[in-house]
Parts: sequence; structure tokens; C-alpha cells
Amino acid sequence: MIEELVINQLPAPTWNRLKMNETKLAGLELPQDSCEPRVALEGSVCLNKSKGSNCCGCSEKAQCAVYGTDFAKIAGGVGEAISSLGEGQKLRLVADAGKSVAAVTLRYTDNTSCYNQIEIEAKPGSDVTVLMTYISTAQAKGQASIQTKIDVAAGAKVKLVQVQLLGRDFLHINDVGSELGDNAAFELLQIQLGADKIYNGARTELLGESSDFKAAIGYYGRHGQTVDMNFIANHYGKKTTCEMTADGVLQGGAKKIYRGTIDFKNGSAGAIGDEKETVLLLSDDVVNQTIPLILCSEEDVQGNHGASIGKLDDELLFYLCSRGFSEQEAVDMMAKAKIDALCRKIDDEDTVQLVQRYLEGVMADGE
Repeated sequence: MIEELVINQLPAPTWNRLKMNETKLAGLELPQDSCEPRVALEGSVCLNKSKGSNCCGCSEKAQCAVYGTDFAKIAGGVGEAISSLGEGQKLRLVADAGKSVAAVTLRYTDNTSCYNQIEIEAKPGSDVTVLMTYISTAQAKGQASIQTKIDVAAGAKVKLVQVQLLGRDFLHINDVGSELGDNAAFELLQIQLGADKIYNGARTELLGESSDFKAAIGYYGRHGQTVDMNFIANHYGKKTTCEMTADGVLQGGAKKIYRGTIDFKNGSAGAIGDEKETVLLLSDDVVNQTIPLILCSEEDVQGNHGASIGKLDDELLFYLCSRGFSEQEAVDMMAKAKIDALCRKIDDEDTVQLVQRYLEGVMADGE
């Protein structure tokens, strides 16, 4: 058992009394179980399960995908403390030039504690979409930790979709780290619906000139859930761009903290960074905390941040009720609309249907 794990730390601390600089987890289990990913591949992407096994068959290590990128040097948003979980069950995806799709499903059983490490290497000219889904039964409990690291080479494109549909008593840690080369593009789309405690972090290093990072996060916090997020975009290259948006719903005693940092490093002239959060509060007993942070060591940059936080408009609620909807149906409709907007960005009908069925089940059971 791990006595204490300090995660989701702000790059530049604010007032300690706010208790928002970091999160401390106590009593975490060391992962002991195995969760074998189910993988489906299309196009020019191949699978390497771990170093030295199921290799691509080349004779020179320098040419082998397994020995290519040093993923250990790529940092994630959760932070270095995740290494305390030990060595995770590894899987590496390597995308060559051209379009490709990889679907990775992690299905958890009850009372399980797992740690998976996913590595994605996008070579020059590649355009890969990776669909990651985390699933269990509704009543299942356990600990699901996933770390995903992405190396996006010059001119490559990666779209990472992560959908979390775990049981109501899971503790979920989701860590993402990426590095981008010249003219590289990384799009991150996350939907967090299940689990009781959610600790989610992403960190992107925009190293190459004109590299681009987009993140869209959706969550639905309810019945005392904790949603703890830390997103960091570090601009190093010239004319780099980032856009981070978080869109969520809170009700039923849910607690949420969102940390969003855009850091313009020295030398990132011409860089542009935007971050925005929208939160719909559906009850008075929720806790909503937001820290939008912009750091700057370069003059010729543009950074913007904003947050929109509010309750369901009374006039809109009255209108929906006047059209035959009950108040609960109207509230559910608005909450579902938030997630539906993100689903429209998922280019996979099977994944969208999974999310829709999960939401329908949640609302039908009054969860």
C-alpha cells in the first residue's frame, strides 16, 4: 500500500489556504492484477506489446519501433508520483505514414487493481486515431490506473479519444503526456462518466515550430463523485498553438477541481494559447473549483482564459416543462446535451453508442 501520493500539482503554486495546488492520495493499493487490453488495428499502425517481445522483426535496434522513442522522458499531467505504482502492463502502438485507427479496450472485473501503460509513436506523415475505452459493470469496484504517452513526430497527427465508463465505486487515475515536433498536431478528447474518484491529468510539450494541441474534456459529476483535473500546455516552439476546453455538469454533492495551465516559454514567439471551462451546476450542494493559469517568459505571445459557471436557466426550464417534460427529464436533457456535443467529435459509431447507453442507464437508474 502507498502511504501518500502527491499528484496533479500546479506548475506555479497559488495560496496554500485554497488547497488547490495539488492533490494528496492516501492508502492506494499497489496494482497486483492484470487487465489485458483488447486491441483492434486498421491501416498503417502496428502493435508492440513490450520491449523485446512481439517486435517488428527488424535486425537493428535503432530501426526497431520498440527501441525508437524514449518514452520515459515524456512527463504526464498527473506527475512523476505515478511512478510509485511500479511497472505497468505495457502496450506500444506505432503508426507509419498514412491514415490508421487503433481501438484499445480495457475491461475491468470487480475488486481489481490494475496499472496499464500505453505508448503511442506517430512517425512523420502519420495520421492516427486511437480510441481508448475503460469499462466495467455498473456495480464493480476497484482501482484503474492508466498512463498514456505520445510522441508525435514532425508533420504527424494524433487524435486520442478516451472514454471512461467504470463502475460507481472505482478509483480512476488517468495520466497523459505528449511531445510534439515541427508542424505536429495532437488532439485529445476525453469523456469521464463513471468511477467514484477521478484523477485526470495531461501535459503537452509543444517543442516544434507551428505544432498544435487541442484538448476537449467532458465530465458528469454526481452523487458525491470527485473529479480532479490538471492540464498543462508548455509552449517552446515558435508559432505554436493550443486550445483547451472543459465542459461539465455537477450535481448531487459532486466535487470538481480544474487546473489549466498555459506556459509560454522563452523562444515561443508568435504562440497562441486559449483555455475555457463551462460548468453547469444542477444542485446547491456541489463544490466547483477552477484555476486558469497563464505563465509567460516570452513577449510576443497571446494567451486567453475564461470560465462560465452557472445554473440551469429558469426560463429554459419553464419552457421545457411547458412542452411536456418533467423537471427531472429537462435536467437530464441538458446534462446529456453536454456529453452529446463531445460525442459528435468521435469518429466511431460504436464508441458513441457505448457512451449513449451508459448515459441512458445512469439517468434511468437515477444515479
